[in-house]
Amino acid sequence: MVEYRHAERLDIPTVARVFAAAIDDIDGKHGFLIEPTPASPPSPQYAFWLEKDPGAFWVAEEQGRVVGYTFSFLRGSLWFLADLFVLPEHQGKRIGRTLIQKTLESWRGKRITNRALITPAFNPTSVSLYMRYGMLPRQPVYFASAPSEAVERRLGDKERAELDVEDSKDFQRSSPLLDRVQRLALGFPSGWHNEFFFKVLKSRCLIFRKRGRVAGYSFVRPNGRIGPLVVRSASLFGEAFDMTLRAAVEADAEKVSLLFPGTNGEAARKGISHGFRIDYPLLFLSSRPMGDFENYLFYSPGLM
Repeated sequence: MVEYRHAERLDIPTVARVFAAAIDDIDGKHGFLIEPTPASPPSPQYAFWLEKDPGAFWVAEEQGRVVGYTFSFLRGSLWFLADLFVLPEHQGKRIGRTLIQKTLESWRGKRITNRALITPAFNPTSVSLYMRYGMLPRQPVYFASAPSEAVERRLGDKERAELDVEDSKDFQRSSPLLDRVQRLALGFPSGWHNEFFFKVLKSRCLIFRKRGRVAGYSFVRPNGRIGPLVVRSASLFGEAFDMTLRAAVEADAEKVSLLFPGTNGEAARKGISHGFRIDYPLLFLSSRPMGDFENYLFYSPGLM
């Protein structure tokens, strides 16, 4: 018999193993598995989720063994399903449906006007499940990467900039500015995400200004991963993107990686011109159309 309960800190290593087993099974069946996903050390996002929204973090347990888990968060009136994974041998038993219901009910009493998630585009079983909950495919999302040397070479010399850029190391001071830009670009606040990027991932935060006014921001991890990148106007995206790529190259990582929405033509064109190649196709689903993704790069399927 499968039982459902809130996740605890002691569950984190097992949750990481469930994720690794489930995602490797999906990727292997569709030819996307290059090497096994490491389960140790667990992603730091699990502990952060427990700290911030423990009531929305659920596990499914059978005979004392965690066989599935899920987590969701609320941003304004947007409900986002961050993670839902079940061990391959336990799929097809309605565990996924029950977990969705559990984490959705965690927000009972809250105003929810939209539901969204990002999932592998090549997994029809999951896409069909999410569509039953009213979340429809809206656009492709692509994970892409390029060698840092190639990006640096193709960026060339710095051109005269319309934007000014500053490094922000003060989370408390920067947080209201970032939140304002996020609301303008996508219609919902960033919540604890920026705290995670600042304090846990130790990302470099770039704030873009145009004639002294905050125009956008981006994060760059030490490993060359960029995102999210958010600007107030699509006309500023290209320049902010190039500045972010320069910061990623300066991190001296082996490669630069990003996650871009298919409807962001500027990201696609510039990415290809700077040597990026698509590694992994995903799909963004939501119950209602949302946001202006010409202004935006995602960070990850689970954190946007």
